[in-house]
Amino acid sequence: MSSYTKLLNNLESLKLERFRTFLPNYLNEVAKREIPFTDALLELVGKELDFRNERASKIQIAVSTFPYNKTLSDFDFQPYINKSRLLDLESLRFMENKENVLFLDLLGLIKNSLSCALGIAAAKKRYINYFISCNDLIMQLNKAHAENHL
Repeated sequence: MSSYTKLLNNLESLKLERFRTFLPNYLNEVAKREIPFTDALLELVGKELDFRNERASKIQIAVSTFPYNKTLSDFDFQPYINKSRLLDLESLRFMENKENVLFLDLLGLIKNSLSCALGIAAAKKRYINYFISCNDLIMQLNKAHAENHL
């Protein structure tokens, strides 16, 4: 068995999926462009990390039970909505500062859409979060209290 085949098998055993996928073509490119070994390795590891982060954020979004899969870039900003403030919230600085965000509006759809957009932004950065409506939360708390599981 060649060392190349052993390398591919080892990458598969280590579950380095992207690394293994990009390796064959990348080795040719490294040889052509005379890329230093550490730079080539750094790029391949970067591709693996990007793949894992993307997969983890997709899983986090799926388990967070968002009713909408939209980001702020999908949002139709009305004139009465402070767009720059919302874009600042999307940076998630409020989470790092341990601050709360409260949306007040007569229409529930806007609050839910904005909450989902911020939750998805957080999930993409691998913050664990969960979407639940206030009504559902109160119902679950009442049920748990009635069953002595609060």
